[in-house]
Amino acid sequence: MPSDLSNAIAAGRRDLAAAAAARPANVYAGNPFLRALVARHAPADGLVATHERLESFGEAIAASEDLVHRCSHEPGLPVLERWDGIGRRIERVRFDGAYHELGTLLYGSGAMGLVRRPERAAELAALVTLAAHHGESGHVCPWACTAGLIKVLDRAAHPALQAALLPGLEDPRYAHRLHGSQFLTEVQGGSDVGRNATEAVPVLPETADAPAVWAVTGEKWFCSVIDAPLYLMTARPAGAVEGTRGLGLFVVPHDLPGADGRQLRVQPLAQRFGHDVPRDVNGFAIRRLKHKLGTRAMASGEVDWTGALAWQVGPIDAGFHLVVDVVLNTSRLLNALACSGMMWRAWHEAAAFAQHRRAFGRPIARFAAVDGQLGQLWVESAAATASTFDLLALEASGTHRDAWRLGLNANKYWTSVRATQMVRLAMEVLGGNGTIEDFSPLPRLYRDAMVTESWEGTHHVLAAQTLRDIARLRIDEAWLDWLGPRAGTLADAELREALVARLARLATAAAGLRQRATEESAPTDMRRWLEDAMVAHQGLCLAEVAAATPAVVDRAAIAHFLALHPERGPVGATPWWPGRRESTGARQ
Repeated sequence: MPSDLSNAIAAGRRDLAAAAAARPANVYAGNPFLRALVARHAPADGLVATHERLESFGEAIAASEDLVHRCSHEPGLPVLERWDGIGRRIERVRFDGAYHELGTLLYGSGAMGLVRRPERAAELAALVTLAAHHGESGHVCPWACTAGLIKVLDRAAHPALQAALLPGLEDPRYAHRLHGSQFLTEVQGGSDVGRNATEAVPVLPETADAPAVWAVTGEKWFCSVIDAPLYLMTARPAGAVEGTRGLGLFVVPHDLPGADGRQLRVQPLAQRFGHDVPRDVNGFAIRRLKHKLGTRAMASGEVDWTGALAWQVGPIDAGFHLVVDVVLNTSRLLNALACSGMMWRAWHEAAAFAQHRRAFGRPIARFAAVDGQLGQLWVESAAATASTFDLLALEASGTHRDAWRLGLNANKYWTSVRATQMVRLAMEVLGGNGTIEDFSPLPRLYRDAMVTESWEGTHHVLAAQTLRDIARLRIDEAWLDWLGPRAGTLADAELREALVARLARLATAAAGLRQRATEESAPTDMRRWLEDAMVAHQGLCLAEVAAATPAVVDRAAIAHFLALHPERGPVGATPWWPGRRESTGARQ
């Protein structure tokens, strides 16, 4: 090989090695914007210690990519083991050792112990964001499910159930912790939870010493974290009314517990109910694991319930309300944080590559098109993180509940959409290298981001729910009352005028949506409104951080962000596609 060609090849590999070396060795210390958000929202007392804990975690996350890669690809994917070696039913999932190493790291952060500590909400948010630099990684979804279970038990469960389960759910020791899952979806309904048919039959009434016990029978179609020891699920008590009002909420243990101190002893109930339960496995069977596009390190399955014993949580007629108000809302916040983490990782990968990859005699970051993409990746990562931290702070304050309700749903929708787009944008910066599994984590992040779009409410469901809330409760007015005064006090006149004008136009558009909420095109227009509303919210959050810490975000980034998302008012256009009349009965 000619020496000049050999030298060129060697130089190209040196550039790629330099790009890999440029990735941050600590994803918290290397992110001044995230540090600024934590400083803004965490208590000043103890802030130094908070930064130190997060720096330690950020360093460990940056060093653990190999663990995630191993447990997210063959042959390290989860495997269903329904029976043990001598034919006893166990209904277990076997994971690669890398999965457990990563779990030891994540749970060791103590994140689940912060769920009931609102004064440390910013630290919990940062931990989730940092963990999600790896995507879902098999453990971020269990974190979200466990956090929701902790909150709903704390709010509504029998004191004996709280005492039995909460210590294990908050335990940072991976080998000792409990973790939870949440099962809502059934094959016949999907997002239409009111059609759920899984039935609950009373077994034992509530007493001063123990919660009511029920037996559930039916099927759940999409059961993530199927390996969990505790399943939070809805079921319809026999004879209850149809729709969501007839759903109760239950915790189903994987095994019928013994006297190990972590769960209530309900073993005698199996004999009383007349079940044959080999090895104390509860009355259920895992039909199969799902072969998913993303979140592959985390086991999802389908489950048949055959009289599984369950503890009642809260009033029997308040199940759906508790699911939405506590469980789903918690998951929607953590889903948004996970999306923020994936976006930051996409930014780091693209920036490191673009600053060292050379083409046509210069680093590709110097080309205007790539320069613009890097700017968009950074500012959208910052925007998603800032708006989610803002909502967490609002939740902790206990004020502006209607504004929080609208913002939560809008934020979950928008951050998940932007995460998918930003990971795709980073892949474009890397070119063909961006599609190679062992070159960067971007293919895995892209798959995981697609899944987060569907979790905790699809886009259509969130838009329809917000439209109903605007029409019935006028929560758009509460949301605008929350943001409007903040925008009006910005010192930067240009940004102040731009954001105040955006909010005013959103108010006019929301009033129009309220008047035509029953029209066919209204849900589609609602989705456009949500997008414009989130740009206004995120732009305001960025402007506030810039005002407090100008060294962290330049106002040019905010102007760029607003320019990337021009406003689009409701259009009310009638769609058309072949066969529409036959399928929908709509006029053409």
